[in-house]
Amino acid sequence: MADITLSTGIQNNLLSLQRTTSNIEETQFKLSTGRKVNSVLDDPIAFFKAQDFNYRASDLAARKDGVVQAQKTIEAATNALDAITKLVKQAQAIQEAYAADTGNPGTISSDMSGIYSAINDLIKDAHYQGINLLNTGDQLKVKFDEKGSSTLTMTAVGAWTGAGTGGIAAALATQDAATDVQSQIRMMDEVIDDLRAYSKSFGTDNAILETRREFTDNLVNTLEVGAGELVNADMNEESANMLALQTRQQLGTISLSIANQAESSVLRLF
Repeated sequence: MADITLSTGIQNNLLSLQRTTSNIEETQFKLSTGRKVNSVLDDPIAFFKAQDFNYRASDLAARKDGVVQAQKTIEAATNALDAITKLVKQAQAIQEAYAADTGNPGTISSDMSGIYSAINDLIKDAHYQGINLLNTGDQLKVKFDEKGSSTLTMTAVGAWTGAGTGGIAAALATQDAATDVQSQIRMMDEVIDDLRAYSKSFGTDNAILETRREFTDNLVNTLEVGAGELVNADMNEESANMLALQTRQQLGTISLSIANQAESSVLRLF
């Protein structure tokens, strides 16, 4: 069978239609995926840069979760400190009442023992995910960046033994004389000052964590947007391209038809 020979005009029109059809398919794919770079073959540089940005954003998001959990650990300790402060003030009120009436020296012993036990329980229960910032020896290290080189380390305050001349334990020791009670009332003021100092320290740490959390949120968003700028398609632009390509395709089909009709007219002359 002999090869069919097409005229130059028809060949050019066919090639133009093929290119237009290919461009339409490519544009349709971009519109359906929302991306102009879907694989390393489309644009290696943009693909790998966007991938690196997304990887870092994912790592930082995980670090942010750690920051949020650290804030919960501080919250547990702070709530316990508030409760302990109330109990210490209650103990101080009992001692002041006892100092004003020394006729019943046996009562304060049982009252102070109950408060001592309640505070001890609060300190033991102030842990979150196994870390207790009121328990001497515990430590919380928070990593901020994806490599773990930027950190904040918080060491437990040891609330039970941290107050001035002997800690809460000494301040709540059993009393049986008005003179001892007076000294313990003064020590209670030291205890309350220490508890407030602990809360202030935790508040500072929490402010640092909150600042880093907000910064990480913004940085993750920046990285994700930057990655999107590299690989995401402009839907308005691609829609306009699709309309232009479809129009070109229709015109190409008309042009091919006209060229074909012209050749037919020439053949009819023979």
